[in-house]
Amino acid sequence: MRAALLLLLLAPGLARAMEPLPDSALAKIGGRDGMSFNLSNFAMSGNTVLRYHTPDGRGSIGIGSLSASRSDNLDAPFADPYRLDISRGPGGEDIVNIAMPQNLLGREAWQMAFDFDVEDGGIKVQGGSVILKDLIYYGGGMQWSTPAVGEGLAFGLSTRMEIGSLALQPNGRNAVGEAMVLSNVRIGAATEDGSAPVAPWRLADVSSQAGIFNTRTDDAGNARLHIGINWPEAGAAAAAGTLQIGNIGFRSETSANVDLGSSRIGSIQLQFLDIRFRP
Repeated sequence: MRAALLLLLLAPGLARAMEPLPDSALAKIGGRDGMSFNLSNFAMSGNTVLRYHTPDGRGSIGIGSLSASRSDNLDAPFADPYRLDISRGPGGEDIVNIAMPQNLLGREAWQMAFDFDVEDGGIKVQGGSVILKDLIYYGGGMQWSTPAVGEGLAFGLSTRMEIGSLALQPNGRNAVGEAMVLSNVRIGAATEDGSAPVAPWRLADVSSQAGIFNTRTDDAGNARLHIGINWPEAGAAAAAGTLQIGNIGFRSETSANVDLGSSRIGSIQLQFLDIRFRP
């Protein structure tokens, strides 16, 4: 696409010679293009709250005060970009794919924090803060398309990540006190010898095991938010992933700290997922 635009800029005479195509010719054209981009010096913060309300209005859950920033590979800031592509699926549907940077050196690291609360019957309870330090993605990405059956949004997801620490602080991100901390977390495709993952784990794929985001209406006519992942296609197997945690700890200023040690699940297969948000 860039080469074509450059050709038109350098050869205006050629552009004047172009003629419109008839509809029959245009119908045979399947444009499939993409773009690359990066998030150099990315940072954001604010007090906006994303809130989900139950259909009856009785309760809600909110996530807000999100802050996020990313360090960069200063030696090659644009050599390993994100990539957005549009391709055609087996049924002729368009598939939007966003591929994450490979980040082989692990220099692109995220720092994130957000607060959450739960409300029910007019009573709001602050749940605390979630703080992620040194969140590093190595490849993977997301897909979006139309579902093969019904309405909604079909999605695919694959990821390989490392998290320096994931902390749940019930008294807020700036408070000094109790916290549950998971350190040195690794998620990715399972390895034969149980070692650290070296490839992304495919949790869902729009062509073979699609995820679905839509609303479901029950027999009483109540519409509810629904998130799921379908069974694998016939003859296919769900991809295996691994979860490794270097240390699970509890921190407290009023009592002794507790370290539970490491934990590992060598092989995980997500065969089917069905989550429905009820009133």
